[in-house]
Amino acid sequence: MKRRKKLNLKEIRTIEDVKDDVIRVLDFKVTPVTSKKGKKVTVTMTVKNMTEKHLKRIPWQIGMEKQILYSGERYNLPAGDSFNVCITWTAIPGQHFFFGDADPHNTLKEPKIKQYNNLPQGIDVIIK
Repeated sequence: MKRRKKLNLKEIRTIEDVKDDVIRVLDFKVTPVTSKKGKKVTVTMTVKNMTEKHLKRIPWQIGMEKQILYSGERYNLPAGDSFNVCITWTAIPGQHFFFGDADPHNTLKEPKIKQYNNLPQGIDVIIK
């Protein structure tokens, strides 16, 4: 009878494995998610350096529907640190989808299978 090799759970890798993550969008929120025309809406995104090394440049963006509302780069982020990006938008009537992501063009060279960690985060907002 042939013996089976014991399964080592430490060797199993999934798309949620953080070992190869360089950055991660930790939080994305829009407040309030229901508002009225002309009122201010705040969009906030938190991005974290998941590595043990200093990152020189982290691009990020926040958008609505198919347009980028605000984008930029964070420079010199120490290992394990995070940063917040916050914008305000003047509400117009309708249902709107806001999104935010870090390193949208993979300039940090994460393995493609690991790109799930910084995929755009999104929230629908209703303006009356």
